[in-house]
Amino acid sequence: MNWPGWYPPILAYHRVHPRPAADTPTLSPEVFRRQMRNLATRWRPIPLSDLVSCLETKKPLPARAVVVTFDDGTEDNFIHAFPILLENRIPATVFMIADNVGKPGSLDTEQILKMRRGGIRFGSHSSHHAYLPSLPIEKVKEELTGSKNFLQKLGLDSEFISYPGGGFTPEIIRAVQEAGYRGACTTNRGIRRFPPDRWALRRITMHGNTSSPFGIWLRCCGFYGLNRRLRTPA
Repeated sequence: MNWPGWYPPILAYHRVHPRPAADTPTLSPEVFRRQMRNLATRWRPIPLSDLVSCLETKKPLPARAVVVTFDDGTEDNFIHAFPILLENRIPATVFMIADNVGKPGSLDTEQILKMRRGGIRFGSHSSHHAYLPSLPIEKVKEELTGSKNFLQKLGLDSEFISYPGGGFTPEIIRAVQEAGYRGACTTNRGIRRFPPDRWALRRITMHGNTSSPFGIWLRCCGFYGLNRRLRTPA
């Protein structure tokens, strides 16, 4: 299968935990393992950096490519998700809320570095998980540069950012570019569908009710995003 003119699906995960969270999409470890086994056998998981490199150079993407990402950087990503990713040799990017590192329920420095040695990449989810369009632009720049600098001090690349709540504006995109990021992920917001915009990479939020091969195929087939209304930025 070749992608018909757009980038492959970017799957967005949050928590992987036996107990669901009331306000955060949560998958049980069993469901997450079934999904990852499906991706490993039927698809071709690639790092987010490979996808962006292809967009930058306009090179063709591998057939059946798919990208795995996580938002927030909660501790369950290390306890439950990381072993399953290793088991299936699936690369992933975790977007960290920099101010939460080491706090109860979030990844600490030791866990982050172990995951990095295991091939997991880390990006920014801002410093404080602030909804960026609601902030003055100077505060936005602080959120962008502060989180990037913090992760770089840990020896992490921090090339990409996930907009908290998916919110961004053209002015925020300029600030992201000035801060030295290579690309940014959102939810289903954007100005255009074609050509792909690496400063507003749309993602598909994954839930616990998606574990069948058909359910995974539906989200990874390349047409799923076309059926979703493209929300305006902000």
